Amino acid sequence: MNAMMKREIEAQAELLAQVQPQLAARADEMTPPAGRVFVGGCGDSAFAPRALCGVFEALGQPFQSRTSLELASFTRFEAGDCVILSSISGGTKRTVEAAEVARRAGARTIAITCNADSALARAPGETMLLPYQPLSRKTPHTLDYTVTLVALVELARRFSGRPADAVKPVLDKVPDGLSLTRQAAVAAAAGYSPGTKIVVLGAGPDLGSAEYGSAKFHEAGGLIAIAAETENFVHGMNFMLEPQDTLIALGGTPAGLKRARQVVGAFEGWLANGHVFAVEEKQGEAWQSAFSAVLDSTFFLQWTCLALADQLAFPLEEPRAGRPDGSTYLSIQRQLMAD
Repeated sequence: MNAMMKREIEAQAELLAQVQPQLAARADEMTPPAGRVFVGGCGDSAFAPRALCGVFEALGQPFQSRTSLELASFTRFEAGDCVILSSISGGTKRTVEAAEVARRAGARTIAITCNADSALARAPGETMLLPYQPLSRKTPHTLDYTVTLVALVELARRFSGRPADAVKPVLDKVPDGLSLTRQAAVAAAAGYSPGTKIVVLGAGPDLGSAEYGSAKFHEAGGLIAIAAETENFVHGMNFMLEPQDTLIALGGTPAGLKRARQVVGAFEGWLANGHVFAVEEKQGEAWQSAFSAVLDSTFFLQWTCLALADQLAFPLEEPRAGRPDGSTYLSIQRQLMAD
């Protein structure tokens, strides 16, 4: 039914590998940061760095992940700081504001965007243009997000001194990853009951992926979805669950997978729809394995969102997926994003 979202998900099999050399070349033109590194944005651009924290750490490039509002209003920058900000449109107001605040404080800024004519790209500082055009901005965002992931990893790869082709082995596995995660997603979506809650759990970097996945469910017609840290969930949030709800726990790291299995297992026999998404151990350096795990979790959540939308017959290219008052929701969103 939702051919455009399906097309965007499937396009990742080829497009990520196609844009990688150009992103690597641009990253190699940039010098490593001298001081603290902050990475952020709004929405998916805030979730992406959180999901990549394990990759950056494994590359020896620790950073602080913050939203654009946190960067613009609650961060005290110093000369020598490096602030990486992403926005597909390049016009996200709070993100542009964060760049301006950082530059006034003497920090270095790197903008990641698709739009060379945008306010973010035109502002002083360095820019990494994403070498592609989104197929759609109406369906829950998929391809935009993973291209941003690749761009961020290329910067971390460059800053750590790895060669320009170091990310390529991970992206070569994307077609297989898309196929395998689709099977897991269909199983997770099959037990969903309309009108019930979806809780997505993640620990460490998986929390960023959980937030991304919940956002896709929100975008798919306003489904009730909550992202939570796996351990914190059992300290009170667990009382939210009803027997017909869906619980998804991401296991992209050994520690995260162990706890995910314990949490979901505790609800077995009472909860109708509980799933653990276990990422298989990958070959390669630790940072490559970590990046591959982020991609697999991302693909699983994308496919799950699409499967749910198709089950519910939600036309994803319509405001609020055709549900009541879609135009009103969209108008309020646009007003707030412009303020």
